[in-house]
Order: sequence, then structure tokens, then C-alpha cells
Amino acid sequence: MPSTRRIIAAVTAAHAVVGAWIATSMTGPLLAIDDLAYLAMGRTLAGGGAAPLGAQPPYGVLYPVLLAPGWLVGLDESQMIVFAQIVNAVLGAALVPVLYVLVRRLTDAGLGRALGAAAIGASLPAALLTGTIVWTERLLPLLVALAMLALLRLHDEPGVGRTLEVAAVAVALVATHPRMISVSLVVVAAAAWCLIRAAMPRLVIALTIGVVSGSVVMELARRALTRRTFGAEATYDAADLASRRGLDDGLEMALRGGGTLAYLVLATAGLAVVGLLVLARHRGAAITYAAMVAGTVAVSGWFLVGVGRADAYLHGRYIEVLAPLLVALGVVGLARLPWRVSASVIAGSVVVAGLYGAWAGPGNNWATSRTPVMMLGTEVGGAPFGQSVFEPGAAAAVGLLAGLLLLAAARGRVAELPLVTAVIVAIAVMSGTEAIDSLRDNSTVGEVQVALAEVEIERLVIDERVPSTLAGAVAWEVGFDHASREISIDMTHLLLPPEATAPAGAEIVVELAGGIVWELS
Repeated sequence: MPSTRRIIAAVTAAHAVVGAWIATSMTGPLLAIDDLAYLAMGRTLAGGGAAPLGAQPPYGVLYPVLLAPGWLVGLDESQMIVFAQIVNAVLGAALVPVLYVLVRRLTDAGLGRALGAAAIGASLPAALLTGTIVWTERLLPLLVALAMLALLRLHDEPGVGRTLEVAAVAVALVATHPRMISVSLVVVAAAAWCLIRAAMPRLVIALTIGVVSGSVVMELARRALTRRTFGAEATYDAADLASRRGLDDGLEMALRGGGTLAYLVLATAGLAVVGLLVLARHRGAAITYAAMVAGTVAVSGWFLVGVGRADAYLHGRYIEVLAPLLVALGVVGLARLPWRVSASVIAGSVVVAGLYGAWAGPGNNWATSRTPVMMLGTEVGGAPFGQSVFEPGAAAAVGLLAGLLLLAAARGRVAELPLVTAVIVAIAVMSGTEAIDSLRDNSTVGEVQVALAEVEIERLVIDERVPSTLAGAVAWEVGFDHASREISIDMTHLLLPPEATAPAGAEIVVELAGGIVWELS
């Protein structure tokens, strides 16, 4: 046992090092608002003041807690980006031992096969690449895997301790991002069913009260933190969103939800579907995970209505957090299931997903604007090395080739699978890096960093009419301590919308898309 733990620890540490190397090789921030909002919330927790970003969507409170120590030890803005990327790499590596335990519980795989499957499940190209971005996409897969592990442990040993584990993970999911409420509800329902079958109705009541109470506390903490950071509670107006989604949008929601599933198939080269077949041998676990997927697809379809970008029809951000376990189980299935079954499942699912991606959406939607970050798993297959044209058919062809290569390696010697996987992941990561660099060069953040590279600003006031993305990018470049939305006597510069009239004597420093920086006389 000690030697097994050392092996697992070594693989986990190696994964963290490689993940940190990939993440820190790219500059940030990338998305401006998402990155900066989480960083600003962490700064507030560390004792910093309000961020000049204006009201933001309801970002969860748990991830900023992990970022706060960086601010506490005195890191500056550029250092905080690196710190956040290392945090993401550690979270991604922590997924390896959790997946290993799950694979051993759900299959008959030995140490080598289970650990290899866990490492592959935690190394999806999209996962390694989103580790470069300051957001929750590395924390959420870990929490999902922990939720499944907690449910399996509760099934084996129902009791107070195991119930507390489930409750803690369910609350953590809600505290990380509001969109995970559907997954949290599935976790609570599965745990309640397990306790009912174990004739422990009082624990069902305790579980429900505990999760509801914990979620309320986390929501109150989130509101207090966002109010302190952004000057507003930052909640989605559920009534407003619901008013813009009626029965007439049902088909559109189904299209977007179907694209989410198609993305899952293409981005995992069909391994997710193979993994679902392996999981199906455990009826309770399969039903629970399928319900998580269904809830995520429903949330995706609902939120993506009205999004005009092409990637909204093949969207990966929401569903990616559920992929690692299915991929890990899929790797085991490649060696355990009859090869004809695995080959048929990979080929059939990838071809169908590719056809769906080509069919979904109005007209030639793939020639329109998209965000590679939201579809990195398929972007690296369909538009490798920064090409501007994405083709779902090409993505399907690359996914099919990768899946069949992995199948062939899994049927051979044990050493072949890691090598083939490493080559596939390396090529995909290099390709995705090109996509991210291209995206950043053309982003508001990239524009602002180039424009303000030689400008010295002591005190900048940002007009509330300036678009939030531009305001955030400028505030970050100047430094949160040197930017504010409140007029002060020591202000030296103003960021105004183009149509605004500057004070007398002010001179233009730089003109940006959506705003102008003025220097006061």
C-alpha cells in the first residue's frame, strides 16, 4: 500500500508540474471579465478595496477563496495571474487520485491500468488549456468526481459521516458556480434515495436541511462579497431570463443542448460514450451520472438561447466538467470491451456528432464569430494551429482517428497507450495554444495592453458608461489600486465613452474601441 501511494503521488505531482508549465506558458488575463472578477473577489477577501468593474454576474465564492492567499502575501497583478494558473494546475492534478479511486471501485482494472486511465481522464486538452484561464473550470471537475466518490462511499457505508461528505460536496458545487445547482440537486436526490433504501429517513431530513442551509449561507456570503467587490449583489434576474424563454424557444434550446452533447463526443474522441457503457454496469451510478449530464445539458440549452456565436451550437464549457470520469472509464473500456463494440461506439458516436455539428444552427454558422475557449476540445481538431475556419467534419475526422488510435494502443502492450495518448494530447495542446493566442491577440485585453504599454497613469477614473469588458481590461492594465469608478481630487486620467465630453483642457492619451483615455491638465 505505501508503494502504491507513492506511485500515485508521483503521477499526481508530475501532472501538476506539466499542467503548471502549460498554463504559465500563456499570458493572461484572457477573458477580461471572468478572469478579473474572480481575481477581484479574491483581492477583496484579502482585504483589498472595491474593483472598478461595475456589476457582474453571480460568480461563486469558493474559487476566490483559493485565490485570496496570493493577494495576502503581496503578489502584484501579473504575479497573481501565474499564481492562479498554478492553483488551476494543482486542482487539475488533484483529480488524478480521485479518478483512480473511482476507476478501481467501478471496474476490475489493476493499479497500472487504473492510474493510467485516471491520468488520461485528467489530461483532456481542453482541461489543460482552460487551466490557463482564471475561472472555475479546473475546480468543478474535481468537485464532480468527489461527489461521485462520496455517493459510492455512502452507498457502501450509509451513516452520518458519509452523509456529511455528500452534503459538503453538494454545497461546494453550488458555492463554486450557480450553474451547478442542477448537478447538486442530483447529488442530493441520489444520496436521499440511498438513505431511504438503508432505512435512515432522519438522515434524509438532516441532509436536506444541511444542504439547503449551507447553500443559503454560501449565497449570503457570495452576495456580501460581490457587493463589497463590485458595488452590487450581482444576481441573475431569473424572472427577466425566464420572460425571454418561452415555448417558442423549445426547439432552439434542444438544438443548443444537442450541441453540448455533440461537443462531449467530439472533444473526447468518443471515449465518453465508451465510458458510459462501462458505467452502465453499475445501475445506480449510471443513473446518477446520466442525470447530471441531463441537468447540465438542460442548463446549457436554456442559457445559450440568444447567443449568436457559432460555438453556442457546439458548446463545451458547461459539459466539460463531467467528461473526466467518463473518459477514464472509457480508457478502461477500450481494453475490457470487445474491440468491435468499442470501435463501433467510437465511430458511430463521432460521426453522428460531426453530422450534428454541421447541421445545427442557421446557414453556414461556422463561418461566423465564435470563441475557441468555449470549444477547445473540438477547435483543436477542426481548426488546428490557428486556422480561421472551423469545420465540424474535420473535427469529427480528427476525433475518429484519435479514438481508433487509442483503441489500438489499449489493445496492445500497456506501455503503448501512455505514449499514444501523450502524442495526441501534445499535438492538441499545441494547436489549442495557437487558438488561445489568436483569441487573445484580437481581444479587448490584448488591444488595451498594446495601447497602454508606454502610458503612465497614477489615478484613473472609469466612467460607468464604458463597456464592462473594456473597463476591466483598462483597470487591470493600470492596476486596481490606481483605478476607480469614483471621482477624486487626485485623479490624473479619465476613461470615457467616445460620445462623452471631456473636461476642459484634457488631452487624448489613447483611443480604444468603446472608450477614450484622457489625461487631465
